[in-house]
Amino acid sequence: MPDLAGLAQQIAAADPGPFWFWTAATIAGSVAAFAGAFFSLHKARLIENTPTSRVRSAAQGYVELDGYARLLPGPEIHSPLTGTRCCWWRYRVQQRESSWHNGWRRTRWRTIRSGTSDELFVLADPTGECVVDPHGARVYPSLRRQWRGHSPQPVRAPEKTPLLQFGDYRYEEQLVKVGDPLYALGWFRTQSAQHEIDESADLAALLREWKADQRRLLARFDANGDGRIDLDEWEAARRAALAQLRGEQLRRAVEPDVHVLCQAADGRPYILSTLPQPRLARRYRSGAALMFVLSVLSGTCGIFSLTARGVF
Repeated sequence: MPDLAGLAQQIAAADPGPFWFWTAATIAGSVAAFAGAFFSLHKARLIENTPTSRVRSAAQGYVELDGYARLLPGPEIHSPLTGTRCCWWRYRVQQRESSWHNGWRRTRWRTIRSGTSDELFVLADPTGECVVDPHGARVYPSLRRQWRGHSPQPVRAPEKTPLLQFGDYRYEEQLVKVGDPLYALGWFRTQSAQHEIDESADLAALLREWKADQRRLLARFDANGDGRIDLDEWEAARRAALAQLRGEQLRRAVEPDVHVLCQAADGRPYILSTLPQPRLARRYRSGAALMFVLSVLSGTCGIFSLTARGVF
């Protein structure tokens, strides 16, 4: 058992500066840990209590989706560190630096390069697809690996973190791979291909654009070749512009709606996870329990110090 009476005497005799610094630090740490426990528990309850929606029938707003990670059509996404094909990546390269101070060697790792993907990808479920904007998301990837080497750019990447590592450079990479199960909690909105238009305003804007290029306008609508657009020719131009606008509206009408998942503007948690929903919720609950214990321990230390000092 620790000698609490002796410890209390040491605290009572301590200099005021260090005493108040460390006492304030313990109390501030207790408050911060309690706040962290509250927010972790809040996220766990959100995950557990938000019903899972399907992409096709999801309501506009804050939703939970469950599907698989896919790439959008077009250029593929590759991690800049290893070139691995994926849907999302994060990496960091650190260099080991050593120095001597008072006969002791000090070593630290300095980050020389890092990055996080903000490229769009797709969450697909049996009912449809949703474009995912990962900006601002807390991402739980399927692959985390760390290894070391002898150059700023790794020569090769191991399948997983090796037990023995050598080299003055340390590489870290996290990936969401194509085809990974993907759980998502965020803001869902649908961008409809069909939207209301102001036909008169759009027509006027298109005619102004045509009128700004007089040479092209005359070549197209100056039927009598007199070098100017008369009333009949201007009417023909107006009809052509109207036909173009309605043709564009018809093309948009047959295009499918685009579903997008992104960060909520009101600050609610935005989570993308390759972990199953129950496991993710347990992780947040475990984190909340740990931070609550730290809060109690830190707060107890602070109160003990104040009591030993005679403040209470």
